[in-house]
Amino acid sequence: MRFEAINDLLDRGYLPLESGVAAYDDGFRTVCALTRMPGSRAKMVDWWFGWLGGTEQYKLWHPDDHLFSNWEERQAGTYIGSSHLVHEYLGGADGPVYRLRINFRDPTEFFDAARYRGFGGVAVCAKIGSLDAPINLGRMTHFVRDTDYGCEMRSRFFLGHVESRDPAKPFTQEETDTIRRTAVTEELARRLHRHATEEMGYLAEFLPILYRQYSGDTSY
Repeated sequence: MRFEAINDLLDRGYLPLESGVAAYDDGFRTVCALTRMPGSRAKMVDWWFGWLGGTEQYKLWHPDDHLFSNWEERQAGTYIGSSHLVHEYLGGADGPVYRLRINFRDPTEFFDAARYRGFGGVAVCAKIGSLDAPINLGRMTHFVRDTDYGCEMRSRFFLGHVESRDPAKPFTQEETDTIRRTAVTEELARRLHRHATEEMGYLAEFLPILYRQYSGDTSY
């Protein structure tokens, strides 16, 4: 699916591609990952992103790939509006270290506001960019809905939405196309799919216990 079809996640059931990579002729790629999380709830995933702090906590999420974590413009009581500054491998140390700036956005910027408010789950949404240059390269959502066994996370990384973060220096269409072609590669998408599958698997293992321990909320 493309970003323009993101509201399809609000429909019941599943989409044709829930885990894997979709590549398009114009250079855009969508990375999809599905994680089933027994014993967790959507509210716990929302809490996790608000609780997540520095490198020590970040490495709980993926002990091998995650290397560094910090925050910019951290908002009290919410992660929305904050930027998570990370260094990480994607899919193992045989690849490069990716230095990323993940700017969390209100879900109603991505989803139809009325439909999202009636959804009942949680969508963690962000713009993904470079930490070394004022460039965004994509958008993402971790779309979480409760189930009879806990919850499930349907992650989508929409790669290729290139934009300058410097309002004084917007990209031309030619610059945008060139950045997309050189940065949004098949290898990046493949590595991101593996990484997302692994890190959310780790999260599913420890989140219910961690949530109850630190939040004090024992309700289900």
